[in-house]
Amino acid sequence: MQKDGKTLSIIGLVLGILSLVLAWFVYLNILGIVLGVVGIVLSVKGKKQATEAGVPTGMATAGLVLSIIGAALSLVGFFTCTICAICVTNTASQYTNELNDLLSAYGSALN
Repeated sequence: MQKDGKTLSIIGLVLGILSLVLAWFVYLNILGIVLGVVGIVLSVKGKKQATEAGVPTGMATAGLVLSIIGAALSLVGFFTCTICAICVTNTASQYTNELNDLLSAYGSALN
């Protein structure tokens, strides 16, 4: 069985494309990060095997680039959405407390 890195390069390319697509979906960012990292590892291994076999490494390079971009975008999306969710939660609880204070003040004013 020959090890020319073609299979690893194809899998790395597919995982890079998937991580790039999943970067645009809020709840799938973690999966995009994981697929991007696995795509990076497989693309590097495929490129190494292709170089040793003396075959072109274009597909491995494309998989590596797409995996890096997909993982980076997924990581940025994950952290920005997490920070946004934390801010919204804190703001909502603050407004809830203020609303409760107003309602209790209004209720005591009626009595």
